[in-house]
Amino acid sequence: MSISLAEASKLSNDVLLQGIIETIIKDSPILQELPFIQIVGNSLKYNREKTLPTVGWYAPVSGTWTQSEPAFEQVSASLAILGGDADVDNFLKATRSNLQDLEAAVIEQKAKAVQHEFENAFLNGTGASDQPSGLYTILKGTAWAASTVKALEDFVVPSAGLENGFRYECTTAGTTGSSEPTWPIVEGATVADNTVTWTCRYGGNLGSGANGATLSLDNLDKLIDLVRGGKPAMLLMSRRSRRKLQSLIRASGTVLETRPGMFMEQIQLYNGISVAVSDWVKDNYSVGTSADCSAIFAFQMGEGAVCGLSSPEMLQVERLGSLETKDATRTRVKWYVSLALFSTVKAAMLTGVRG
Repeated sequence: MSISLAEASKLSNDVLLQGIIETIIKDSPILQELPFIQIVGNSLKYNREKTLPTVGWYAPVSGTWTQSEPAFEQVSASLAILGGDADVDNFLKATRSNLQDLEAAVIEQKAKAVQHEFENAFLNGTGASDQPSGLYTILKGTAWAASTVKALEDFVVPSAGLENGFRYECTTAGTTGSSEPTWPIVEGATVADNTVTWTCRYGGNLGSGANGATLSLDNLDKLIDLVRGGKPAMLLMSRRSRRKLQSLIRASGTVLETRPGMFMEQIQLYNGISVAVSDWVKDNYSVGTSADCSAIFAFQMGEGAVCGLSSPEMLQVERLGSLETKDATRTRVKWYVSLALFSTVKAAMLTGVRG
């Protein structure tokens, strides 16, 4: 069973923890809605859906049934440790808290830092330096390269900027050719590449062009269609991309619809999908000769889609008390957390989005 951070806070009697969680989710459209699976242990090994089994039509009496199995990729996501210590000088707390609770202010800033770093890792985490892999890393894929040895079940995507929303599985091992093949865009279709055979699979990376391109509503609609099994729950973008989207909508003679959010803020909607902004969606990704590109993410959330992973305690607050070496008290905010994408068709991104 999954639970959101907001719901988890309702199960706690710790007033300080409840306040920290409210601070963390208030300015984060991701954490307001992202559900978390609570796991025991330090990692989760799960099967990510790759291809569905086949079925067929059979003649009565004479029909012969054939067996077919789905295909999965086995993925492991390890919990990472996120957090930090909030130290408050006792002298300042006693003499400077007449207008504002100094300890509360320091802990609030630490909570905001946790929120910022989680969003950064959720989007841009590389899986290195004790950080989980984020959506950009998971969805980007490995670009095709010439004269490269490929093994069975290796995956590639077309050259950077020309990603077409599909990825290609090596179903005959070998060495790639000197020039890139013409990629099929029908799931299950194959293409020969020197001694390698590639089979087309659904993917989640749609490029805007060899050197990126200005956002268009057509590309945004293509992005939405890459998420299968229902509409995305969210379109996550940078402030620059949101401004461009608003400009395109105004030019079409309409406006973005809105709905009230968790804190009664107004959330904009495109095609009935929440438009969310994160300062951690970069505007300086490099595509071809352009170093001013952004990305737009579209994803569903839940146990079969994009979901957070957490230890059973969720976010934790430890009051460590007085320090031995200085006149101060310490509070530690920590979170054992990670990210999982359970199906490749539940998340996608549009890359190479220029201002």
